[in-house]
Amino acid sequence: MDMDDPHNVTARFGAVIIGGTLSEEPPPPDSPLGRVRSFIAEYGSDALRPEHIGAAQEGRPLLP
Repeated sequence: MDMDDPHNVTARFGAVIIGGTLSEEPPPPDSPLGRVRSFIAEYGSDALRPEHIGAAQEGRPLLP
């Protein structure tokens, strides 16, 4: 992460404030973000709907 870039500094600061972390590694495949990224890889981003995000957060299957 380039700490000379104001956007990266702001993102890092925001993560510290909310108690999160930033990573340049891909998310774990069983995490909500990892599941959404797998869905997009298989079905394309046009198939992604708000219901899929909710399902990923709740641990439900992401159906096309």
